[in-house]
Amino acid sequence: MKIMFIDPVFGLSGDMMIAALIHGGYPFESFLTTIKKIPLPLPDIEPELLSQGVIEGIHLKIKNVDIHLTIEEMEKIIQGIDVDGNVKRDAWGMLRILIDAESKIHNILPDEIHFHELSNIDTLIDLIGVAHGMNYLGIEKVFCGPVPCGNGTIKTSHGIIPNPPPVTLEILNPFKIVFLDEPLELTTPTGATIIRYYAQKYHPAPPMKVERIGYGVGTYKSMRPDILRIFIGTLEDKEGFDEVWIIETDIDDMDLEYLAPAVERIRDAGALECVFFPVYMKKGRLGVRLSILVKDDKLEKVKNTVFSETTTFGIRIRKDSREVLKREIKKEQTPFGTIHVKYGYNSQGEPLKTHIEFDDVKKIADQTGISYLTLFDEIKKSIK
Repeated sequence: MKIMFIDPVFGLSGDMMIAALIHGGYPFESFLTTIKKIPLPLPDIEPELLSQGVIEGIHLKIKNVDIHLTIEEMEKIIQGIDVDGNVKRDAWGMLRILIDAESKIHNILPDEIHFHELSNIDTLIDLIGVAHGMNYLGIEKVFCGPVPCGNGTIKTSHGIIPNPPPVTLEILNPFKIVFLDEPLELTTPTGATIIRYYAQKYHPAPPMKVERIGYGVGTYKSMRPDILRIFIGTLEDKEGFDEVWIIETDIDDMDLEYLAPAVERIRDAGALECVFFPVYMKKGRLGVRLSILVKDDKLEKVKNTVFSETTTFGIRIRKDSREVLKREIKKEQTPFGTIHVKYGYNSQGEPLKTHIEFDDVKKIADQTGISYLTLFDEIKKSIK
């Protein structure tokens, strides 16, 4: 399994991530060919070797082009660009993170969002370029160290705002942040989005065999080197550890009696699990959050089912990982008849827990008139 560890020594931005990918083995020509499929005039982009102290890496020289896009235009370009479907999916997923974060901090609907600095064509180049580079290198799992942020204030089209900007903090909410004594925007909203979309949030980087190291180099002068470092390597598949997608959406305009059958259809479409629970939404309205766990091969079908069976107009999607015990179902003979029992084993093959199938207990209890709890306790004793 090919994995990546992102070491944001001095923060992260979209162009620095692309530079690190190029230094780590993603051909610049492949990047350039891909972004040239964007049907708009593009800035001149040139990679150059640049040093920060003893560290040498790639710096992307990007000439400014004053082209700004609406969210709808960005979405249309991503969906229509002639690239692999996984690249479209990842670029669109990152864009949705930006949209949702802006929506939340401004307390307006996603459809009403208007990007300011992020409307520049550079954002679109970053999203598509990073998505293509990650897929080109075959990265299957991503881990990330603590994310540096600066202090003080920064000047934006909204005026003077605290550093780091609220949208960056919103995106980085699940991650560890370290604040450096630097009056600079070290991690940009696009950089934060890359981490939020790709990185495993609750798992430290596992031991790996490092094959390539890539350095993206910036031009800030500081006591710290202005670099982003990525490690690319391999990890032997660990039994029970796999990648999943989490789909979430918040709903406050759907009759709840229709939600339960909708959840069943989502499960039938291939969801590993689908749960819903109450949340408070805008203006104090009570709503429901739908949270779905699904593997990659069922993602599109489950997404389409969510849209067709619920009233939601948008969903949040992110990668995560899970670890499950090895399972085995055995038929056990008891004084009351045959019962199916699920056994769970740890990585050493030692049994950790058992689960008696309720349907078997219910069937026997209904036939004998014994209470469910009494029968369950007796069966539990008999299989020890």
